[in-house]
Amino acid sequence: MNIAIAPRTTMVVLAAFAAGVLLHVDRVPVWCLGVAAISLAWHWLHMLGRLRLPGTVLRFLIAGALCAATLATFRTVQGLGAGSALLLVMGAAKLLELRQRRDAMVVTLVSLILLVAACLDRQSLARLPLYLLTGWTACAAIAALGEPATQPVRTAFRNSGKALLIGLPFAIACFALVPRLPGPLWGIPRDEQARTGLDDQMSPGSISELSISDAPAFRVRFEGAPPPPSARYWRGPVLHDFDGYTWRRLRQAVPTPVIEPLGGEVRYHILMEPHGRNWVYGLDTIRSVTAQRSFRTFDGQVLTTRPVTSVTAYDGVSSLRVRYPEPLSTTGRRLDTRLVPGRNPRSAELAARMRADSTDDRDFTQRVLEMFRSGGFKYTLTPPLLDYDSVDDLLFNTRLGFCGHYASAYVSLMRAAGVPARVVTGYLGGEWNAIGGYYLIRQADAHAWAEVWLEGVGWVRIDPTAVVAPERLELGLRDLMPDRGPASSRLLRSTVWIRNVAAAWDATGNWWQERIVRFNMASQMDLMRRLGLGDIDYRGMAMILLGTAALWALGVAMWAARIDHGSRPDALGATWLRFVSLLRWRGMSVAAHEPPRNIARRAAVRFPGVAAQVDAFASTYLELRYGPAQGDSASQVRFLRGLLNRIGRDIAAPRRPQTAAATKG
Repeated sequence: MNIAIAPRTTMVVLAAFAAGVLLHVDRVPVWCLGVAAISLAWHWLHMLGRLRLPGTVLRFLIAGALCAATLATFRTVQGLGAGSALLLVMGAAKLLELRQRRDAMVVTLVSLILLVAACLDRQSLARLPLYLLTGWTACAAIAALGEPATQPVRTAFRNSGKALLIGLPFAIACFALVPRLPGPLWGIPRDEQARTGLDDQMSPGSISELSISDAPAFRVRFEGAPPPPSARYWRGPVLHDFDGYTWRRLRQAVPTPVIEPLGGEVRYHILMEPHGRNWVYGLDTIRSVTAQRSFRTFDGQVLTTRPVTSVTAYDGVSSLRVRYPEPLSTTGRRLDTRLVPGRNPRSAELAARMRADSTDDRDFTQRVLEMFRSGGFKYTLTPPLLDYDSVDDLLFNTRLGFCGHYASAYVSLMRAAGVPARVVTGYLGGEWNAIGGYYLIRQADAHAWAEVWLEGVGWVRIDPTAVVAPERLELGLRDLMPDRGPASSRLLRSTVWIRNVAAAWDATGNWWQERIVRFNMASQMDLMRRLGLGDIDYRGMAMILLGTAALWALGVAMWAARIDHGSRPDALGATWLRFVSLLRWRGMSVAAHEPPRNIARRAAVRFPGVAAQVDAFASTYLELRYGPAQGDSASQVRFLRGLLNRIGRDIAAPRRPQTAAATKG
């Protein structure tokens, strides 16, 4: 049966839907948000009596148009982004026919599904209060729809809050004990989205754009002592193709050289932020990583088969010292000595002269480094724009640059002299978080360096920035140039207590990601061992879960019995109990199980002078308690209390026995 809902209950339903929409405000297209806002405003005006809801035909046309618009925007209705947008606009369309309790339940269910979609999309700790508030509001809407219309809204929020708190222990038990499938819990595919971070190409100034960003790139926890700051080079995209101005990654098959570790193995755990690209980072030189669907390429970077669109955790092993026992392949040599003819001619002439004055390739690399050290070059985040021949302009005119400028110029000089060389991009250093026990690598730590091939040794890392600005190897960019970056970042660095609070918050967020969001099968088994359960299997965990559920249910039942024993009626029930008490006080016996209609009939016979008022009182009470809610229920309760007051005045007081003193008088 369709039952109308009170206006105050409708407001809670609208609030729940609005909260679900706000969770996707930065994910769905703007027109979807506009549709939701219009629908909410339309129904609110309808409640005020200023606007009618559309008819059936118009509602069908609106729903069809919204489906077509979603399909035209996303070219599909599958996936988290398209599905969330479609659900949002369909929920907004449902608001245009929200009249009965069934419609309100559908809208509330849409709000809950929007909440689940938001949780699958992002699980950061900062969004947890929003998720809790939205879930609480939706549960309050469900409670309000199931309670009498006379109940105030705060009662629905109080009851739903109690229910959520009661269910929290069992939810924690299920989180810890329900068997996990391999992989993370939040394993739903996500839509590709542009993220802040390194790109697969580098032009002069492209990395310096990241230098003002305090956004985290990844966090690293070492097993054992960490390497010194000057050795913390985090390898990312390797660039081979150079057109004279821009460096790009290479997408062709090249023989992978043999690498021989020389000691200095380092193990670490990385929690990487999503960047929308298909690579992961590791300490140079990367030996292996455990990232899913990843593989190591010929040039030492680690690629993934899918873009990284969610927080990713993996372990890595790197070697700080390696050698290449085999010579460089012909394909590799041709690839990393290639230059575009006619570009940067002055640099090519300089390289030829310096190579002619050098005894071998190693001597040549040192001569070029010495040129950068003593040639008047300066390190700056705001270099002037370079001409078409960017290397010539840097070396002979501006002499001002960032790490990308110097890495590009150095590799160009190497190649012009026939020495194989390539540009490597990634990050350098990291900020220690003493609370969390890990290093935080920010986008501001983005860096670029060079690798050259020396016969008998192999690929050798050479960082020309280290001779132009040696302090960059020991200091982070934020410490090296404290005046750079937004005002909020400078305030954070200059105020100790704010910096400590930020570090504590980052450590808490890191714990949340590692212990809660990334809680997988391995984490579950480790938790069981720490609880003293050893290598328990899933049958044992199921038995523990069943026992926990039984104890939880027993505790809830005992608590409910204790609460119900002294429960207080609502306003409507309290008014009826006052009526029953009045009848008993006037000498009429009323059984606890007697139905209200029967009590009213006997009261009308017992007190004929108030028969009409008693009948009106009982009819109003039954309508409010068991019938559809009509009008303002609060005013109906006030009307009911007025009837009760008149009944009490009009019923004759029972004869009281006279006292002995009165008889003598």
